[in-house]
Amino acid sequence: MNRTHPKKIAIFGGSFDPPHLGHLEVIKKALQSLDIDKLIVVPAYISPFKKGHSAPPQLRFEWLKKITAFDPRIEVSDIEIKKGGPSYTIDTVNHFSEIFDTIYLIIGADNLESLHRWHRFDELNRKVKWVVATRNGEKIPEGFIRLEVKMPISSTKLRRNIVPEWIPEPIREEVLQYYSKHTKENRD
Repeated sequence: MNRTHPKKIAIFGGSFDPPHLGHLEVIKKALQSLDIDKLIVVPAYISPFKKGHSAPPQLRFEWLKKITAFDPRIEVSDIEIKKGGPSYTIDTVNHFSEIFDTIYLIIGADNLESLHRWHRFDELNRKVKWVVATRNGEKIPEGFIRLEVKMPISSTKLRRNIVPEWIPEPIREEVLQYYSKHTKENRD
C-alpha cells in the first residue's frame, strides 16, 4: 500500500497538568534527535494511575495546542479526551499503528519502575520503540533510547508551587490564574 502520510511518529502522552517548559524541552529534543516525521502529543483524559487531574482535559488540550504551534510537525491529539475514562497507552498506540509504520513512545524516567504494570505491557512493548526522557541522568535499561532533558521540573511540583518562569509564555497568565483560583478553592 502506498501511503502519503508520515510513516514514523513519536507519541508523547501524559497529564500535562499543567504543561511546562520541561514538556516543551522533551518535544524539541525528540524532534531534533529522533528519526520521525511527526510528534503527537496526547493529553490523557485521566491516567489509570491517578485519581484525577486539577485542570479539566479540554483546557489542558487547548494549552498544549497553544504552546506547540511553533512547529507543524507537532500535532496535539484529543483521542484520549474524546474517549473519556482512563487512558491506556496500548489503545492509543493501536489507533496510531493503523496509520503509521513506526512508533516511538516517549515516557519519563519516573515511569520505568512501574512500566511492567502498564495495561497490556507485553503487547505495547512489541509495538513501540521506547524513548525515555531523563531529568537527572538516570540509568536507562538497554534497548531504550535516552532523551536527556536538563529541566528538573514536574507538573506535580508546579501544582504545589507555581513558578511562572516554568510555564510557557503563551499560556502563562491562563495557567497562573487557573491554578491560583483552583488552589484557593481547595484550601477554603
